[in-house]
Amino acid sequence: MTSDNHQLKILMLISSPFQYWCALEYLHQMGRRVSITVVNAATFCENSMLQIEAMHKIAKPESVKLLSIPKEGSLASRIGAYSDLISVFAKGAFSTVLIGDLRQLWMQDIACNINADNVVLVDDGAATNVFEKFIIRPSDYMLPVSMHSDNPERKLLAWELKSSLGISHNPTKFRLFSIFEFNDSKHSIRNTLSLLRQQFALHDHNENVERHFIGSPVCEKGLLDSKRYYDILTHAAKSHDAKTSLIYFAHRAEDIKSKAQILSDLGYTIEFHDQPYELACASQGRMPEKVVGLHSTSLFNMKILSGNACEAICYMLNENELAAMGTRHYGSDRFTLRDHIESIYDRFEEFGITTLNLQ
Repeated sequence: MTSDNHQLKILMLISSPFQYWCALEYLHQMGRRVSITVVNAATFCENSMLQIEAMHKIAKPESVKLLSIPKEGSLASRIGAYSDLISVFAKGAFSTVLIGDLRQLWMQDIACNINADNVVLVDDGAATNVFEKFIIRPSDYMLPVSMHSDNPERKLLAWELKSSLGISHNPTKFRLFSIFEFNDSKHSIRNTLSLLRQQFALHDHNENVERHFIGSPVCEKGLLDSKRYYDILTHAAKSHDAKTSLIYFAHRAEDIKSKAQILSDLGYTIEFHDQPYELACASQGRMPEKVVGLHSTSLFNMKILSGNACEAICYMLNENELAAMGTRHYGSDRFTLRDHIESIYDRFEEFGITTLNLQ
């Protein structure tokens, strides 16, 4: 980021470690010197906060503001939690606002109320696919956009509250920065993970042969029962070479204590990291022989990081499981959890990801 002596002012609005990393990928790919202000709303998750704190060492932001928005409570309390930030940021001029999640309406409100040359939505994992199809494309890449089609009374009340606090609804065009390619090349930019690949190249490569299982909080979220998840773990453990180290990378939202004994019995070594999985691998020079999991963004990222040298394998959900998800919304009433998962499956062939159906 050193092609110009002038520092561009960047505002990052994030609520997860991966959003933060993708924002840094965007800046690295643009190749400019920047002054970064981060608004971090991941305060609801201790593990996310630890990972984001560790990533500050790479980003070196000029300023970090913590934002806690109550998950429950009145609209006034939720909107009031960030309305003052809009007043503060409106006084400055930012080159770019990077937002991490359209479902976080506070991000949309800030982006639509400050003076910025560019607004860019960065990947928040493979969910970008379903957002692009059902939310982004129909809105013609314009903010603000509603994630819900119902409850017009609540929407009207929200607009009135925001107006009373000086929050405007200025139509704002944005672009999408993603590891996935979309048809609208005018408004989408391909994320090549150039910063992640640079991190990997800087470190001595670990010669140990490893197979990684990407942990998932599917049991904690009620998407799969424990037996089904353990059957998948067992199958993955039995199919690996005895000379290969079998590593289970715990997800930050998992209750790993309830799984620790069975993982140990199956031969897994459990690892926790203060970085997203891909960054942990890159910073340690680790490239697994195989990376295995459910519908994880990490499968795509490791294919990119390895230049397709790493085999990525996804255990597929069966039809009964997908059918049950066909009635569950996923952060929006415009699509279902099944739509989300199948939009990920649709990308597997393009990235060379192998699928396994364990009934």
